[in-house]
Amino acid sequence: MKRLFLFLLAAGILGSGTLYAQPAGGSRIGVLVNLGFMTREAFYVQWLTIGPEIVIPLGTRLSINPEVAIWGTNFGYRTYYVVPGALINLRVGRLTVGAGVVRRFLISGPARGDTSESVALKLQLGYRSGPSRIAVMVIPFTDPDFVSFGLAFGFGF
Repeated sequence: MKRLFLFLLAAGILGSGTLYAQPAGGSRIGVLVNLGFMTREAFYVQWLTIGPEIVIPLGTRLSINPEVAIWGTNFGYRTYYVVPGALINLRVGRLTVGAGVVRRFLISGPARGDTSESVALKLQLGYRSGPSRIAVMVIPFTDPDFVSFGLAFGFGF
């Protein structure tokens, strides 16, 4: 229980600075707090994820979305990763299609070959409803070689 509390506290600290985003240039900057999970090769949950994402509009259809997430492993929260990244999203109606890069850094726990990696591609498909979003994502990591699939629920502000 202590590890779960520390996991949620760290995510809250990372996200607290983004909650007061102000309009920029007539376009409102949005903030999502994402809760979700990621898999490792097979389709079972390997990491629970939480973290903020800032939506910076670049016009009516495009946005750049910097994000940072904390991944806690195996429901036991024994190993943590910080995963910063940025995506460019194209919005078509309520659908969003995005591509970008992420990098995973091991911050605590036993290193079993799953340590920090180089930059990896992230592909995302989402559905927005009001200020919230549900998204599926694919991240093909190259070191070690595996593909991670995920689902995230973003709660907007």
